[in-house]
Amino acid sequence: MSPLIRHCLHCGMSMSVTALHIDMLPPALLCHKCDQNVYQQHDGSCLTRDIAHNHETTKQALQKLDTILLECWQAYCQSLRLIVGGGVIREHILGQLHYYQQQHRLLSFKEESPNRGAIVVRLRAA
Repeated sequence: MSPLIRHCLHCGMSMSVTALHIDMLPPALLCHKCDQNVYQQHDGSCLTRDIAHNHETTKQALQKLDTILLECWQAYCQSLRLIVGGGVIREHILGQLHYYQQQHRLLSFKEESPNRGAIVVRLRAA
């Protein structure tokens, strides 16, 4: 498997990085050239993923949440928009997001108004 590469958006330096794991969020890596934390840098994008409308169980939706959070941290997304529906999956995802916020794995989250079936998760500061 080839090494993963991350680019500093401040100075352009490229660095090899290891694969992320949910327990190591948020990742920290200082650029070797300008000392900026390259995992706090973002391009302002928002990734949208549906984790509740393909016959997922609650357990599968929670697993998808972890996978998508890792995907966002590995990329340069500022935020994540989760489509969770209005049922039991939504309640479990909100609980997990609250836990992750307490663990500092994400900055904040909120229901998308007026659509209660979507949650916007902010990973990185503006």
